[in-house]
Amino acid sequence: MAFSKAVNTHFDFRTQYAAGYMVRTGDAGKLYDYDETRKIQNALVSESDKALPFIHLAYEAVLYVPFSLFKYETAYFLFFAVNSGLLALAFSMLRPHLSNLEGLWSYLPQAIFVCFLPVTMTLVEGQNSILLLVIMILTLRTLNRGRDSLAGFLLGLASMKFQYVFPIAVLFMIWRRWRFLAGLAVSGASVFGFSVWLTGALDFFSYLHLLGTMSARFSLQNGMHLGIRPELMPNLRGLFYAIAGGATPTALVLTVCGSIGVLVWAAARQPSFPLALMAASLVSYHETFTDATFLLLPVGLAAATAVKNGFRRSVQLAFLCATIIISPSLLLLAGVRFYLLALPILLLFVLYDQKPLGQEERPSSDKHNSSRRIKSYPW
Repeated sequence: MAFSKAVNTHFDFRTQYAAGYMVRTGDAGKLYDYDETRKIQNALVSESDKALPFIHLAYEAVLYVPFSLFKYETAYFLFFAVNSGLLALAFSMLRPHLSNLEGLWSYLPQAIFVCFLPVTMTLVEGQNSILLLVIMILTLRTLNRGRDSLAGFLLGLASMKFQYVFPIAVLFMIWRRWRFLAGLAVSGASVFGFSVWLTGALDFFSYLHLLGTMSARFSLQNGMHLGIRPELMPNLRGLFYAIAGGATPTALVLTVCGSIGVLVWAAARQPSFPLALMAASLVSYHETFTDATFLLLPVGLAAATAVKNGFRRSVQLAFLCATIIISPSLLLLAGVRFYLLALPILLLFVLYDQKPLGQEERPSSDKHNSSRRIKSYPW
């Protein structure tokens, strides 16, 4: 009974649930209306003097329409089950790349997924960060097969969190991966256009206004109003916000300069999707703690590389990977200082192994193509 009350009162899923309900009942144009959102959440979930606003592109709300057919508690546990299934899918796709870790402990790959606090928080809060991880892994797998256009198209489906997609697009443009960008443009434009159609052009401007309130016009007051706390963000914004003591001009200048530095550093390296993911995480102006879930991709690959090369050669890499996986739980106990997670992420980003993964061979059973090799980029 107590757990049910907590579900009603605190968890982020109330936002997605209300958004799905509004789309299903024909009120998609009010998705970004704060007062209407609070009214719907209070009626369907629980009474609260504040709303948890829906801050993503409207197309994502369609995903929650089926869950809105059930009572909130039922919908929450159904979404928990779906998220658990997506986590199992993500692990099954990434596990072949983590096989080196099994030499240390047969259950180490599973432990990385289970022990990473952002994953647990995603499941508990009912966030969509595991879906984001699945899309990122699919994108990497498709890139490894040399299908750049499809990989870009898949990444565009993650535009609900465009604060990560955009920095990746910038890096791939600098790296001149034009087919990837073409695929990304198609899916990105499609979901954007569908979102505008769903809410209506005039109401979509409410979303743009909301984005401005969250970023350029951010203050402690509207942060409390929208439930946004930069000091909980494991990125450069969260780090400098905490160091500068709030949303000061110093924090803004440091964030902008640091973000430019990260992008310049990444652009000068060999094209690498995991590297681009870490860069996107660091420079994203808005990042929820649960979104750190997709760091399992670059961190897992880096850890596997460290084991393959031997700890004497990669001790720093191995230490940073372990720190990123373990430290969120420690930071939670140390006063929820999640902004400090940006430091080991930044160090891993700088030290990330840029060696190509090698070339993929076609199955030997293919008589005509057994001698052919597929060009593989250092993804």
